[in-house]
Amino acid sequence: MDETQNDTSASETIIGISDNINGHEEIMNGDIREISNNHRRNIDRIFVSQYMDDTEYGPDDYVVTYSKKDKSVLGWSIIENRSQPDVHFRIGRIDDLYDYVLSKKILSLRRHNKHLLIDLNNGRTVELKHPVSYEDIYGHIGRDAIGFLPNGDLIQVSLKDRKIYKYYLTDKPKNTVPWKYSQINDIEIPESLYDQITRLDCSICRTKLFLIVGINFDRKKLIYQFDLLTMNLEKQYTLDITDVLAENTVIIMNKNQTLLAIEPIEFITLRNNSERLIIYTSHNSKLLIDPYQIYDEIDISSDFNDSSVITKLNRKIYIDNDEVCFTDGLDEQQLSNKFIYGKSVYSSTIFKIIQSMLREIIVQVDINKDVVPGHTVSVTDNVEIEGGCFDVDTILINGEDEAYVPHILSYKQLNNQYLVLIHMEGISIYTMNENGLRLRYFWNNNEWNDIYKIFKKDCDKNYDINFTNEHYKPLIARILMNEFYDSNRSIPFPKYVEDGEYIRHDEYDRRYIVEECLNDNLVSSKFGTEMLKAAIKQKRQDIFQQIIESTQDYSENYMTIISLNLVELCDYYPDYIITYISRTSIMLSPYCRKIGNSKNTSLHSHTNIYIKKSNMNNIFFKFISELYNGLIRHLRTKEEIQTVSFIVPFPQICVYKADSKNNDHKNPSTLEQKSIPDSYFKLPFIISITLGSIFLIFEIRQCLWNYKCYFKDIWNLFDVGAYLLPIIASIFWLINKSQPLWLTAISIILLSFKFLLFFRVFESFGIYFAIIIGVAKKVFPFLVLLFFLILGYAQAFFIVLRSNSNNDDNDPRNVATKYDFVNPDGTISNATTMIQDPDSNTNLFNWFPTSLLAVYKLLTGDSGSLSSFTYREHSTMTILLVSFTFFTVIYLMNLFIGLLNLAIDDYNKKEEFLLQKAQIIMEIELFYMLPRQRNNKKWFPDWIYYDIPITEIRKLINAIDNKQTVFNYPPLISKKLRELVVLTDVKKQTKEELAQELKEKMDELTNQNVELKQQMEHINQQMDKFEQQVENIMKYNKGQQNHLEKKIDQTKEELTQQLKNILELLKRD
Repeated sequence: MDETQNDTSASETIIGISDNINGHEEIMNGDIREISNNHRRNIDRIFVSQYMDDTEYGPDDYVVTYSKKDKSVLGWSIIENRSQPDVHFRIGRIDDLYDYVLSKKILSLRRHNKHLLIDLNNGRTVELKHPVSYEDIYGHIGRDAIGFLPNGDLIQVSLKDRKIYKYYLTDKPKNTVPWKYSQINDIEIPESLYDQITRLDCSICRTKLFLIVGINFDRKKLIYQFDLLTMNLEKQYTLDITDVLAENTVIIMNKNQTLLAIEPIEFITLRNNSERLIIYTSHNSKLLIDPYQIYDEIDISSDFNDSSVITKLNRKIYIDNDEVCFTDGLDEQQLSNKFIYGKSVYSSTIFKIIQSMLREIIVQVDINKDVVPGHTVSVTDNVEIEGGCFDVDTILINGEDEAYVPHILSYKQLNNQYLVLIHMEGISIYTMNENGLRLRYFWNNNEWNDIYKIFKKDCDKNYDINFTNEHYKPLIARILMNEFYDSNRSIPFPKYVEDGEYIRHDEYDRRYIVEECLNDNLVSSKFGTEMLKAAIKQKRQDIFQQIIESTQDYSENYMTIISLNLVELCDYYPDYIITYISRTSIMLSPYCRKIGNSKNTSLHSHTNIYIKKSNMNNIFFKFISELYNGLIRHLRTKEEIQTVSFIVPFPQICVYKADSKNNDHKNPSTLEQKSIPDSYFKLPFIISITLGSIFLIFEIRQCLWNYKCYFKDIWNLFDVGAYLLPIIASIFWLINKSQPLWLTAISIILLSFKFLLFFRVFESFGIYFAIIIGVAKKVFPFLVLLFFLILGYAQAFFIVLRSNSNNDDNDPRNVATKYDFVNPDGTISNATTMIQDPDSNTNLFNWFPTSLLAVYKLLTGDSGSLSSFTYREHSTMTILLVSFTFFTVIYLMNLFIGLLNLAIDDYNKKEEFLLQKAQIIMEIELFYMLPRQRNNKKWFPDWIYYDIPITEIRKLINAIDNKQTVFNYPPLISKKLRELVVLTDVKKQTKEELAQELKEKMDELTNQNVELKQQMEHINQQMDKFEQQVENIMKYNKGQQNHLEKKIDQTKEELTQQLKNILELLKRD
């Protein structure tokens, strides 16, 4: 650093803040270097602006240093790699700093349970209107995330409130009042995920927000990436990370924001514009790797210490002589000798080596063979290359021929392991070991292959330096600009299925290449689809089977490969697709660990988390919204039911090819010309031409997209007619002020039918359209048979009944209706006869098209076309009529009605309507939607989940187990799903289990029988006692009755005696 910088001084602002950060501020002026001496001598950490050296949004070159001993931070302005301290803060000692964000001289520090926001522009701390929340006491919701947009706006993500607060830099207060948020966005989480989410965290990196979702205490975490500038969901990731890491995860991205990584790491960009990733290991060492190919590692621990950092654009910031200094960062050329060769041939090291070999070849004035003919060069102790004098060079192992290569242009041996060859046919990599030489890699493109064929034909395989200079120099130059361009970072995928003339794979080589690709997550994610397509295209059943068997774990990567190759698999391997669907059609969501609760009483789906604009600031809208939601909740009150979450096993299945625009079709009304002025009458026709042309363009786009499928569907031709004929009719009127009536009539009919077709999307109407279309397809072969039968009879009637000469029996004048005059005496006059003037309908069989129409009328029961002919004189006609009416009208038509009934039963299903609706939706998405609509992840997510009530799942499983379903290939019910819904499969119980269960039942019944006998004996004893008691009662009652009778008799006698005494007394008186 220039010495003059050390002598620079300035009068700057110094702010002292108490250790407990209570908001007290003390401002004083003085020499910043003198006051910050203690700080500069004891710098412990450097904070760098996140937009430093930024080329996209503009540089924000500012650095802040922190000193534990001085308990302060010091701001440094950076101008042309020269640093100048300008602001000094007393903030207290910080031992538990998790992370920081610096932008526009605003520093955000996050500690364990504290957040500090320092504004270095005006020298004070800033409080946010919405307090920063920290992790909840239950550990389910993570702390708030703080970030800055390129324009300085602050973003606060509150997981507790599920909101995103945006603070405009222009609204930042100039006094001690809190900084008010200017915009709120809501984080919307599907209701079906409420019971599944066990942990929610977030992280902000520049303009990206990452929501980290933990599901049911599983190691796998869902990461949703949002763009904070548009608030749109961009990508979704599934990572296998520990719970501890997920709780405090900080995610970073590269310069172009196309790669993400989880700390402790950092992205940098080297001088050659290639990107690298710095990894901080647990042993405090630092490794430099290629983020696209992590096989190569460079130890750069000696280049850094605790008080030095490196920026994204590879500038090293360090402390020297108590000053912040800058220098160039890592130099890739100086570190080239530190490369550690990995085991994979797809590493960036091998890519660069082959790239340099190709460049060395084309810089030669004349391209010579690397091995002189007739000479032998030694590669290792036991490997040699012998230059051939004619068509090939030979690779020798221990003096014996091992492989033949057509004219080696360059070779290089790598780390005693690989032998890289560039030859006339392509690029080859061999593995050298004690077992010999194995082909590990072979590649050439179509152009290289064509040039090699020309070489064999023109040069007879003999090396020709002129041919090589003319053809191979420009070929290699184009390869360096395409397949081996710097940005690719990995060699192309090998031609493992196809063989060259001399470079041939045996089955071991092919299986090894496939296994290497499948076992490497980086290679399989990049080349998996390409590898599967190559096997399908070449119809290599063995390789296809190996790929499927090796990846049949139903992981997300595997299902994505299947989904992206679905069309080819359906064409070439339909049996496998049937198996795949049967195993995945009822597939639990990978994040479903328990039964959830939902108020939806029918099958429904849910997609991803998304962000929408909040209306919290609009008081009126908030009141209306709350009133509406409360009313809806009251009207739609439903009882919660138990549901299970499933996944659709076809991710990323929607691929769109071109732009389109969605418009509604409108038809002008049919109006009388005289009812409105001529100028206004033109308007409906102009609208008809405009709208018809727009929809006709959509039809043309659909035809160009896949013309074979387009012309297979007759309804597409119907749509073209419905759009084209009204356009032609309107143009006719605008030119001639009149239209052909037939054209107008047909246009109206087609438009009427087209209008009716709009009702297909509604289930109540669509089911009938599905029946009409499905039945028509079903009976179409029968209609073709009936047509040819009618055609045959029409031709037969035409031959029999047509007029072959003038005035013959079939002449229209002779078969026309005749009228005779009647004399006054009632007799018919033979002198005068009136004949009705014949026309084309007099004898329909005189012209073949009308003969065809006449036979069709016979099919409907109208025989008027034969009324002019007598059956006795035209016996052949009579025979034809009888046979036609019996076989066609009676037999075939009744058979046709029966077929219609059967076909209606087949298509009167909701599934047919859903298929029809899906086709309509597909056409709308392909040809009517705008690109921004098709890129809406809320509408078109990569993965789709759906919930089904648990009662319905149990019914389905029972129906499958009892073979009561109509599946040709019943879906597989996983053991995990059975355990989840608490269902056991009785049929799969072993004989021992059934015998044990039967024995237990028998023992239980025996015990119950013994207990029953004991109870019966006890009851009998009780009955005896009861009978004795009843007998005693009866005896007692009888004794009492005798005693009462005696008392009554005695009373009677006493009463009688008293009565006698009374009578005697009366007599005496």
